[in-house]
Amino acid sequence: MNKTPDDQALRQAVQRFALDGELLEIKPLQRGHIHDTFVSTWRQDGKDRRYLHQRMNDKVFHDIPAVMHNIETVSKHLRRKMAGKKTLDGFKVLDLVSTREKRSYLVADSGQWRTYSFIENTQSHDHCKNPEQAFEAARAFGWFTSQLADLDASHLRETLPRFFSTPYRLQQFEDALAEDPLDRAGSCMTEIRFAQTRRETAFVIDDLLKKGEIPVRTVHGDTKLNNVLFCNETGRAKCIVDLDTCMPGYSLYDFGDLVRFTAATSDEDERDLGKVGTDLTLYRALVDGYLDGTRGTLSSKEIELMPFAARLVTYTIGLRFLADHLAGDVYFKVHREGHNLDRARVQFRMVELMEQQAEAMAVVAG
Repeated sequence: MNKTPDDQALRQAVQRFALDGELLEIKPLQRGHIHDTFVSTWRQDGKDRRYLHQRMNDKVFHDIPAVMHNIETVSKHLRRKMAGKKTLDGFKVLDLVSTREKRSYLVADSGQWRTYSFIENTQSHDHCKNPEQAFEAARAFGWFTSQLADLDASHLRETLPRFFSTPYRLQQFEDALAEDPLDRAGSCMTEIRFAQTRRETAFVIDDLLKKGEIPVRTVHGDTKLNNVLFCNETGRAKCIVDLDTCMPGYSLYDFGDLVRFTAATSDEDERDLGKVGTDLTLYRALVDGYLDGTRGTLSSKEIELMPFAARLVTYTIGLRFLADHLAGDVYFKVHREGHNLDRARVQFRMVELMEQQAEAMAVVAG
């Protein structure tokens, strides 16, 4: 992306969207690590209304038209189901504001921009406070899955090729190990062996997809807790945000990543592995919430595989961290020596404990 836009460039960009009234101010919003985000305030019919603007990062997402095609397709599908209602089962849908030329995003000298109506009276959380919050987050993502079950995933584009594929991540790891440009492999043989001894698990989901035993679905792809907006008054989940990775995939990736992030007992880069694990109370709340949200959408096979998916996605992210460590920290930002190796160790320790807790994590289709 270009350097941070100045106030004039900001105003020029936001005023090219179909917004009425007087632009009062624009302020940066520190949300996420990929896009530049701003909030504008407009005086409309005597009232102030806010909008969220994002300058999209085309270094991460190389095909912005495909990203916006997917977001527009998903949003329109959900909005058709709303049939004029403000909410659908208590959930709001992101309201994408078009440009004055009726396009879903703007291409300007300062970058590529999109605009959403700002969802007031909500907040996001980086850490799960209690089982009730875990249930609500999972219910929201499950609802998202259920509402998109009748959307043909082939209508969406693969914006990040093989993003959900564990075999692909395994190949990246094996390539980085073979190359080992900084001669780091010798200092992390325990982690390398851990990854290699679980090699066969990498192919389970892909094989099931090829056999048609589980369906390809439209998935969110980044089911972190902080991608759910919670109502300030009720504490209930109100809206799913960050639809950049909505793509064809398997729904269990969404559930697995939700468990990996939300039920973790430590930070992602914790050095004390004694603190690492999965909170089974939060895990059970996530299971209950996801099943409540999906409302019979999942097959019995998908439900049976929920705990496996939690292990597989955690293993997959661990592979990515370990591969990046071996390659020289070229993808994930690092803030200390061995940062990506620390992250990989956390993921692999979580996997190891999930394996030991397999019986307690089992899910039976009702």
